[in-house]
Amino acid sequence: MDQSQNAILEMRGIRKVFPGVVALNNVDFDLYGGEVHALVGENGAGKSTLIKIISGLYQRDGGTMTLNGKPVDFRSPADAIAERIKVVYQELDLVPTLSIAENVFLGHYHRGRFGNVDWRELNRRATELVGNFGLDIDPQTPVGQLRVAEQQLVEIARALSLQAQIIVMDEPTSALSPAEVDKLFSSIRRFKQSLCGIIYVSHKLEEIYQVADRVTVFRDGQCIITKPVAETQTHDLVNWMVGRELKEFFPKTEARPGKTLLEARHLSAGRLHDFNLTVRAGEVVGLFGLLGAGIHTIARALFGDVSYTGEVLLDGKPLKPGSPTDAISKGLGLLTENRREDGLVPFQSVQTNITLVALQKFASGGWIHRRAETQAAAEHVHRLSIKTPSLRQKIRLLSGGNQQKALMARWLLQKPRVLILSEPTRGIDVGSKVEIYRLIDSMAHEGMGVLVMSTELPEIMGIADRIVVMYEGRITGEFTRAEATQERIIAAAAGMTGNGRPEEAVAA
Repeated sequence: MDQSQNAILEMRGIRKVFPGVVALNNVDFDLYGGEVHALVGENGAGKSTLIKIISGLYQRDGGTMTLNGKPVDFRSPADAIAERIKVVYQELDLVPTLSIAENVFLGHYHRGRFGNVDWRELNRRATELVGNFGLDIDPQTPVGQLRVAEQQLVEIARALSLQAQIIVMDEPTSALSPAEVDKLFSSIRRFKQSLCGIIYVSHKLEEIYQVADRVTVFRDGQCIITKPVAETQTHDLVNWMVGRELKEFFPKTEARPGKTLLEARHLSAGRLHDFNLTVRAGEVVGLFGLLGAGIHTIARALFGDVSYTGEVLLDGKPLKPGSPTDAISKGLGLLTENRREDGLVPFQSVQTNITLVALQKFASGGWIHRRAETQAAAEHVHRLSIKTPSLRQKIRLLSGGNQQKALMARWLLQKPRVLILSEPTRGIDVGSKVEIYRLIDSMAHEGMGVLVMSTELPEIMGIADRIVVMYEGRITGEFTRAEATQERIIAAAAGMTGNGRPEEAVAA
């Protein structure tokens, strides 16, 4: 980074107002070539709004923006793309029925001598670009057949294909394995060498110290501070973000487990093999594994969303395989890992999304009692501190953290005996994480059984009473809270036994 040169991007006094909300208030921001400039802040702090102004998705209500010293006023995303600005959003923007190659070069396909698409060159270049991240996949594979992590890498490869001068990365590692994250960071370092400017948005503060040069902290629509990363510490960033000191990041109380509520016996589904698990009342069980280990398959199998062999019991009663309706009626809830695809109803209101599963509580004689429904939704919005202008607000307009809390409210309203939480804090800010951790602890304290699937090790170690570790569809370790260490969990997640050898080698 050379700040003796003019900034690629300069934004001064940026203001953006939505009905009832000042999203950005007099914000200054700049970006230099060869720099990674991190943006951090709680959900709703204004980061996403700034990104959408840079990308042309929103138009600013005040302030100025210059690109390479020239004033710009983007009226659409096409204007930003024409200036070689690419945004890699957390919520992926791919066409699932098109191939990897078609998605990577969407809008700028290679043409042959007669104007036709040069498919051979298109596939060759796509193979090269995704290969930067260690993906060895046929470029003609439809994107819809890929894992979420692989789709995210395809989205990043698309930015590479544009030879962008500015790349905005919004939570780019939310679905990536540690090995894939390392490859991404290597690519970012190559971008810097070509004097590309990168705006990096992440709630994983440890990543800021691995990859960023400067960091800007947002809070309540304002820029609180911009500093070189080397001049900050993690607790500084957290305090600036939330405006107060968070002394207890994992607000955990002592567990008092009761009777067994959920039991899986010899469960097999897809890559999952002979899986056995119990969850007791008042207990938080953490299920940890690296990407591909099968932890999210378990969540869906227990809930009846995928076919399996074996048996699942709730309160001693078998659940009907392949029937989420039966699971819900008997007291099981599931917060899925992908809130956009199979959690939210994006064009419906906050109220509708909260009450969706529990509508029978407000129904009689074929009618929904709207007043009771509204009152219940309002109580849960207040209890979970969900920030929304009104219950009628479309949920897609809320920040990621508030969307996630609304989905938690959906299940609290249903009052399940056991709640399965799959990546409950993916892509949300540190303040919202603490609130969700406190909520998980409260649910267990009230006698609910909670099963948390997460690929974030500090999270699992911070909130779980018992930790089950998986590798390639099998359980390779189980630890009490007192027994668990980072080294023991990682070894089990890598398929190693206590003597440091791979599980399959020992079995042989």
